[in-house]
Parts: sequence; C-alpha cells; structure tokens
Amino acid sequence: MSEELHPLEAITSLYLVRHGHTRATELGLLYSDPKIEISEKGISQAQAAAKYVAAVKPQILLCGAAVRVSQSSQPVELETGLKAQTIKGFEEWQVGDWEGRTYLDIKKNDPDQYHSWCADPIENAPPNGESIVQLSERIRESLIELIANSEFEGKTIAMVTHSGIIRSIIVYALGMPIRNFWRLSIPTGSITRIDFSKNFATMHFMAHKP
Repeated sequence: MSEELHPLEAITSLYLVRHGHTRATELGLLYSDPKIEISEKGISQAQAAAKYVAAVKPQILLCGAAVRVSQSSQPVELETGLKAQTIKGFEEWQVGDWEGRTYLDIKKNDPDQYHSWCADPIENAPPNGESIVQLSERIRESLIELIANSEFEGKTIAMVTHSGIIRSIIVYALGMPIRNFWRLSIPTGSITRIDFSKNFATMHFMAHKP
C-alpha cells in the first residue's frame, strides 16, 4: 500500500475571542492591569460573541485571569453551558511604567523614552515592561504547550483573551515576520479562528465582529 500524501491528523480549532470594550480602550490607554473591567458596550460585544461561539459548539472554554477576560467569558458560559477554565501563560503585553498612559502623553512628557521605543517597537520594551519579541515568544511557548496537551488536542476550543495574545498567535501560526505584529487589527469583541495540527496551521478568518 502506498503512503498517504496527507495522513489524517488531529485538528485543534481555536476560536480566539478578544474581550469586550473597556473605558481604557476608549481613552487609548496602554494597559495590562488585570483589574480593569469591561464597559456596557463591552458586555453587549461579549454577548454577541457568545451567541456566535455557541453556534460552533465548542467542547472547551478557556480564559485568562484578567477581570475583563473573565467578564467577557461569562456570556459564553451561559450560551454554551461550558465552565470556563482559567489558564496561565496568556497574559496581555506587559507595558510596565507606561501603564494607564497614552502614546501622546508619553511622547509629550517622556520624549526620550518614546523615541527610543519608536526606533524599534518590536525589539524595544517600555520601561520595566516587555518587548513584542518577548511577548510573542512567551505566547508561542504557551500555545505549543496547549496544543500538545492531550486534553485539548483535536478539540474545538473557544478562548477569551487579549489582542496582544491573538496577534502573537496569528504571527506564529502563519509564520509571519514579527515586524507585522502592529499591522494586525483585533477589535474588542472580535473572533479569530485558527486550526492547528502537529504539522500545520490554517487561519480561516480574523477579527470577525458578530
């Protein structure tokens, strides 16, 4: 018997849901603070995302520990009947001393910091924060561990998470140059689907807003 050209592999489908809108998002603040909550608009976005996710019948629901992520996962729990599992390793980009500030504020009041970061916003990190390279590597390691976990392999998974995490996963899945990180727009309440196997990844859609 000849060898199969495309042997069957377990496909793990990830539906990546960005948390709902926050007041900090509206104000254009840089934030990684896990205590920030979603707004009324964010609740509506989370409810719309939950209905979409329920229709694809996920078998597992994952979410990070941040309050805004946990709040956004609650409508998904109600629509799917699944209990969200809180996972570590998928925390948002750590912005360090720039927490709660806007780029305009930093440019005006700390121009040396701002211009130093802008010289290479992928390799350079905010003071006491992490670079996009560090973020992406952290998420890559967490994602590989997740996909290899026998509990998750071959399952349809909904993961409620952050924009930086979704960008990092897309960059890894598509083998994109990390320089493209900031060119990816992931709005609040949007959904991205990527399938993974041991040998390949396929992105079906990105940043869909239900």
